[in-house]
Amino acid sequence: MRITNVGCNHWHDADFFIDRPEGSGDYLLLLLKTSAVFVSDRGEMTAEAGSFILFKAGTPQYYRASGARFGNDWFHFLPESSEDENFLKELDIPFDTPVKIDSLSELTVFISMMCNEHYSGGIYSTDTCDLLVKLFFLKLSDKLHRTGERGMGSGYEKMSVLRAKIYNDPARRWNIEELAHEMTMSRSSFQHSYKRLFGVTPMSDVIAARIERSEYLLSSTSYSVSRIAQMCGYSSDIHFVRQFRKVKGESPTEYRTKVKSDR
Repeated sequence: MRITNVGCNHWHDADFFIDRPEGSGDYLLLLLKTSAVFVSDRGEMTAEAGSFILFKAGTPQYYRASGARFGNDWFHFLPESSEDENFLKELDIPFDTPVKIDSLSELTVFISMMCNEHYSGGIYSTDTCDLLVKLFFLKLSDKLHRTGERGMGSGYEKMSVLRAKIYNDPARRWNIEELAHEMTMSRSSFQHSYKRLFGVTPMSDVIAARIERSEYLLSSTSYSVSRIAQMCGYSSDIHFVRQFRKVKGESPTEYRTKVKSDR
């Protein structure tokens, strides 16, 4: 993907409008920080703040402020190959119509990074921008389909942050009461929502995080099995070995021996 122009955190007065009967000659992505009015062959449509619109090359672009100010992030780009075009198509992102999403914050960060890279003149800025555009659309598609399929909106993002905490700190004495409290939910509601979003129970994820960390330590350090058990949140070596065998089908010592022999 080649960025042709990009802007972050741009603000305009109430008289702002865009009138491009033949489009801009490239693709255009807008993130709306205020509401805006879009005009198409279907008539006028007011899009809320927190919406995006992805214009295809050649689509007429008519839009204006709908209040005292107009604020947006945006970038123009061109797919450079059939692979790029297929990439966009497979992500199932709608074209030429405003779509409300739950949060712009992560997406705004990507556009800010694109802006910095595009104007940096660095020797790898073109390649970096290509990756940033693709990461942007992957994240956008994920937001669209997670929200649509799971019905959690911003709750999904909060739960994802909590899940990341579990995997970043598996040795912590996680329990359902603490996790539910962090989400300001009841035990039963939290457990139901977590399972619906991620397909596993919270405590299953705690176990998975601990086993994943123990695999890393077994394969990359010379710590004893007992020490690794402690580092991964187990108060009992026996419990660690039993749980590791249940998940991996072999003991920690057998796993370490196999990994070392494969190198």
